[in-house]
Amino acid sequence: MAKIFYRKYQNQNKKSSGYGKTYARVVPTGTMDTDEICKHIAEHGTIYTSDIVKGVVEKFINCFEELLLAGNKLKLNGLGTFYLSVKSEGAETEKDFNPASNIKKVRVVFLGDQAKRSEYATKVMTRKAQWRDVNDLTGSEESGSGSGNGDNTTIENP
Repeated sequence: MAKIFYRKYQNQNKKSSGYGKTYARVVPTGTMDTDEICKHIAEHGTIYTSDIVKGVVEKFINCFEELLLAGNKLKLNGLGTFYLSVKSEGAETEKDFNPASNIKKVRVVFLGDQAKRSEYATKVMTRKAQWRDVNDLTGSEESGSGSGNGDNTTIENP
């Protein structure tokens, strides 16, 4: 089973209750684009070739924005739910609130499926996770890229 790489860091925020404590951040090993994901899915014993899988995924991507902007939450059973969230500036009164000027950001939020049967529920993922300190690969506390482990893994800066 693959391991999740992490990097330790010290909290430097003096206003935080965790100031000075050491925490971990996940270090991605790479980014897979749509083509790579579709090829990977096709390699898992499906009767569909990667171009068919890609067609379905691209259709989903094309509909994703449309469905979110229509006010829908998009739940992928067993994976999680995508929905929109906004950051807005307060108005003095309800009458003074204007979405064009008070809403500053629209974000897409993902909430992993937390059902007990889901392979992606927080408890399940935490139990299954295996960890490896990225500094063990690089031999340096300051390193941000490169692997040194001979398996052509690329470590990205978070």
